[in-house]
Amino acid sequence: MTSVPQSEVPQSPFLWTRGIAARETLRYLDRNGVDAEPVLLRAELSRGQLSQDSGGISVASQHRFLEFAAIETNDSLLGLHVAAEMDLRDAGILFYLAAASATVADALEHLARYAGTANEAVHLEISQYKGETVLTVRPIDEHDEPRQQFSEFIALAVIRALNKATNRDFAPLRMTFAHPRNLALREIHRILRCPVEFAQTTDSWVLPQRVMELPITSGDSHLLHILEAHADDLLSERRTATGLRGLVENQSSACFPAAGYKKQ
Repeated sequence: MTSVPQSEVPQSPFLWTRGIAARETLRYLDRNGVDAEPVLLRAELSRGQLSQDSGGISVASQHRFLEFAAIETNDSLLGLHVAAEMDLRDAGILFYLAAASATVADALEHLARYAGTANEAVHLEISQYKGETVLTVRPIDEHDEPRQQFSEFIALAVIRALNKATNRDFAPLRMTFAHPRNLALREIHRILRCPVEFAQTTDSWVLPQRVMELPITSGDSHLLHILEAHADDLLSERRTATGLRGLVENQSSACFPAAGYKKQ
C-alpha cells in the first residue's frame, strides 16, 4: 500500500479544514444542554462557520474549539465521547469512499489519498511490518495549539468507520499518541479496546494484517469511481486555493517589511 507523496501535501501557515470535528463537537454540546457560545467565542468561531455549507475553518481554530469544549464540560475525554456518538455519514466523502471500497486495505488507501479533502493538516502514512499494518498520522502544521482532543477523536472515528463498513467488530492491536496523558487511562483503554501509549513520537494505529483483506459489505466499484472523480476535483480545488493563498501571503510580506510591519 502507498500513501500520498509528501510533495502533494499542502505547506502553509494557514491550514484549512472542513471542521468536521468542531461541527460534531458543537452538536454534542447542544445535545447535552451545554452553552456553546462562550466556547465558540474563545475559539474565535461562529455557528455559521461550522455549518455544513460553510467554506471551512482554520485547523488551529478547530483544535482550540475542541480543547476549550473539553474544559467547559470538565470532560478530558470529550474527543472520544464525540466520536463515539457521531453519525459517521456526517464525515462526508471520506466515509463514503471507505464504504464504497472493496476491502479495508482499499478503504485505508482512499482515506490516505483523500484526507486533504477534509483537512489540510492531516497526512496519513500506511506501512506494513511483521504481519501488522501501521497507520501513522503526521500533522502538517506549525502552530502550538494542543490537539489532544482532535487526535483522539479522529482515531476512534476511523476505527468506527472501518467497523461499520465491514460489519465486523474488531479493535486495533495498539495505539500511540504524541500528546501526554496521566489520567483516565483505564477508560481510554476501554473505549479504544486496545493498549494505548502516550507521549510517543507520533500518533499511530496498528491493525493486524488479516484485517486488511476484510471485505467492505457496501463496496460498490461504480460508485467508487464517481466518488474518486469528485474527490480528485476537491483536491484540485484545495491545491489551487492553497497556491492562491500562498501568492497573497508572499505579496503581503513583500509590501510591509520596509515599514517595519509586524504581524499581530
